[in-house]
Amino acid sequence: AQPAPAEPTATPEPAPPPAADPCAGIGGDGCKFKLRGGPSFANNGGGELKLQLHFIHSGVEGGQPQGSYFVWMEKDGQKLPISDAIRSIALQDQQGTLGEYNYEVKIAPSSIPGGTVAGNYAIWVLDGNGERDSVTYTFTIPDGQGEVWMEFDQG
Repeated sequence: AQPAPAEPTATPEPAPPPAADPCAGIGGDGCKFKLRGGPSFANNGGGELKLQLHFIHSGVEGGQPQGSYFVWMEKDGQKLPISDAIRSIALQDQQGTLGEYNYEVKIAPSSIPGGTVAGNYAIWVLDGNGERDSVTYTFTIPDGQGEVWMEFDQG
């Protein structure tokens, strides 16, 4: 008598690929800063884009303001004219309409693509060497709401 043929064995399913790391391959320090607060908007008539950002480290003194950071910001894929000479100020908070901040930039509508503040934006944090320090965050500024506040935390 011959032995019965072996039953075919099920081929194991390959494991699903790991979730893509949003911080991988974006350059710089990847995701050192995370968006912790905002974006929040306030009405200023849309006469200018007033960006007030708070760069902190929540693991130091409950939210120590961090210095030398700045942002790259685009509207509809076009870079806004934000000078890299303007940097966040270490250890110093100011109180704004929407929250504490240590970085402020004001841009006239004439320097913004489309000539208006309202629209779709992308922003990411850069460190003192101009290296990327966050993923890209996108948001829409409503008409008339030209004041924008965001808090970035590296804790």
